[in-house]
Amino acid sequence: MSTYVVSDLHGCKQEFDQMLDLIQFSEYDDLWINGDICDRGKESIPLLQEIMSYENMHLIFGNHDVWLARYCQEMIDAKKDNNSVDMTDDLTCWLHYNGGYRTADQFMDLDFPECYDIKLYFEDKLLYKYLTVNGRRFLLIHAGLADNYMDPSVKLSEVPEQILIWSHVDIDCNPFPDTTMIVGHIPTFLYGPEYDGKIIHSENDSTIHIDCGCAYGRTLGCIRLDDMKEFYVPSTYPRKGGLV
Repeated sequence: MSTYVVSDLHGCKQEFDQMLDLIQFSEYDDLWINGDICDRGKESIPLLQEIMSYENMHLIFGNHDVWLARYCQEMIDAKKDNNSVDMTDDLTCWLHYNGGYRTADQFMDLDFPECYDIKLYFEDKLLYKYLTVNGRRFLLIHAGLADNYMDPSVKLSEVPEQILIWSHVDIDCNPFPDTTMIVGHIPTFLYGPEYDGKIIHSENDSTIHIDCGCAYGRTLGCIRLDDMKEFYVPSTYPRKGGLV
């Protein structure tokens, strides 16, 4: 049995399926998705439904997952009554500027039981997760911790959701001396060209960044916590700059 972590899949189902083949993922393994299954890519909802079908795949919420969860019921209501959704600033930000339109369209094309399955799946929300693998303690958070929470005594249960899913952090953003923090959210190429398409380890290996920018034409990265081996699948998307 092995434990794997990926993040920021962003609808890249083809690359995700290739990664499952590469790591020879089985029913005896666990895979943690460290945020952002949806948006930007071509197959957000099919990818989400695939992940939902596995009992041994687990989601840590990212900002894009929160967006979809927030509007599930509103989109279901719109399907029932054939009404348009109220275009708030937040909804406009998701749909227009953060790749949500294709996700929303695919959701609206589902039948009602499938819509409610997704809504129910998102009700079991995890914003962080501690894991211990081979005696090493890990902390999975989508975005990490902002500067004013960089204190070893901080209680994650008291950190606002907005911080955990939206923070823009430095390469080393871990206040916990006995724990390796794994984050996504910021594509690694934004930290410098030397990190393009690669997993980043901070100098003392206390922080690991695993969003390798698949939706931006780089790679999908995955790390196996048992031995820290890294796996990469090339992206099929065109190379471009990034937003989170």
